[in-house]
Amino acid sequence: MHIFLIRHGETEHNVAGLFAGVTDSRLTVHGVQQTKSLGKYLTTHRNLRFTRVYASDLQRAYMTAEEIQRHQASHWTEERAPDVVRLELLREQDFGSYELVPWASRRAQQAPDPQDPSFRPQETAESMALRADMFVTDHIVPLSASLATNEQDIQPECVAVVSHGLFLSALWRTLVTKFHAGTVTLGPNVEVLGYGRPLEYLPSWSNTAFLEMTFHPSSVYPNARTAGEEPAAPTQSTLLPFAGVSLVVHAINGRDHLVDLKRARGGIGSSPYDAKQKSLDGFFKRPKGGAGAAAS
Repeated sequence: MHIFLIRHGETEHNVAGLFAGVTDSRLTVHGVQQTKSLGKYLTTHRNLRFTRVYASDLQRAYMTAEEIQRHQASHWTEERAPDVVRLELLREQDFGSYELVPWASRRAQQAPDPQDPSFRPQETAESMALRADMFVTDHIVPLSASLATNEQDIQPECVAVVSHGLFLSALWRTLVTKFHAGTVTLGPNVEVLGYGRPLEYLPSWSNTAFLEMTFHPSSVYPNARTAGEEPAAPTQSTLLPFAGVSLVVHAINGRDHLVDLKRARGGIGSSPYDAKQKSLDGFFKRPKGGAGAAAS
């Protein structure tokens, strides 16, 4: 099983330096170009066929996911590409009273006043972890069942999860806790632990960057069984959701798709993307060949 945890494209509030957790921020023009580069890279360059695509129901995430889906649909024409499943569970942390407050402002450094009529509490880390756990339990754990039983003839799952920076960190930490010690490893091309932090705490996600991982049957578990074999009596180890499965991380903050991407000059790249404006530009654009071409 192949899984990508992907952050959305650049937004207007990223550029403005504002907290925008549950605020439905729009992608910038550059952010849309990032999503196009991501979709092309995963589909055409990597030749990946996604079986499931999940996204936060906030537009910056689901628009990023839909760009992946569009590339899938045009590349794998013989079979219908999976629809994007929008889930409120995958939303970013709600910053409460800090929503749309500048990151670097004095207000952001001060605790909000609960007595203020406009006060809204910020979502806790515990609440985010609960949402992450619900997503993993409902949508990821069931997909790993064939791995734990070594049923290799089943079509392998390839899953994209498009969400937000802080929530993706919470989702990753939740995933790690569901594996037995020693079954989560880094691939040969991953070097991120030089800063001395535990594996649960990875570097943050850039816009449209991804954490890439694969799940495999694990030889660490003596309780892993073959297809058709009766399961052994449950132990503390086998009670873990991913008992009999190992995880290998292949990319952290993967950005190969952004290497040649340049931001449009004159502030255009940082402006909010407007699909209607793009259509109007195409309508008023003069055809090549002048008036004769327009009349033909």
